[in-house]
Amino acid sequence: MIKKKNKIVVLLILIIIYFLLKYYIPYWWYIIYPINLLVTFLHEFWHAFFALITWWSVLWLVVNSDWSWVTTTSWGISDLVVSWWYLGSALFGNILLYIWIKKQKYSEKILYFLSLLMVFVSIFWFNWIASSLIILALASWIFILARYSKYDSLILQFLGVSSILFIIEDFNVWPSSDLAHFSGILPVSVWMIVWLIIVVLISLYNLKLILKK
Repeated sequence: MIKKKNKIVVLLILIIIYFLLKYYIPYWWYIIYPINLLVTFLHEFWHAFFALITWWSVLWLVVNSDWSWVTTTSWGISDLVVSWWYLGSALFGNILLYIWIKKQKYSEKILYFLSLLMVFVSIFWFNWIASSLIILALASWIFILARYSKYDSLILQFLGVSSILFIIEDFNVWPSSDLAHFSGILPVSVWMIVWLIIVVLISLYNLKLILKK
């Protein structure tokens, strides 16, 4: 078991690796392609999740190879369904981060859970075969990592770090279409800043919990 102090060092290294892979190392950026698909999946899943808990029904969930997406629902509290994808994805990434530091023994189980969740979505919220195959391929990749890799906790940590950084980096891209729903109250650009601040505060609070003895 890695000591917490060493885990913080590993966390910093993973953040550096994320930016190197994404921006500075030619072609290695494709290594994080599955992670980008995972973040896309989480985006849509949180739409669907909050649809379910606000008495909506989920008709289908689609993830494409170019990271485009759509979730179709009917009925419910639309404000929660529209806005919580961003916060939900950030919360999930922070939960993965917390598990790595504090509850490392659950890492493998979390990866299995993610894999089963994707299988469920691909079958029960099916829309077209290509999307389901993409989600199943992603589920298989995570299952194999959990089953055969000795570094499942490290993989989980990298997924958490990547999810948080990806969602923060794209605050001015991803939320625009969804936050247009609230444009009658405040401009979309203002909502982007609001959600970004909330996500950063959540991440800082999580780090405070992690570093607390």
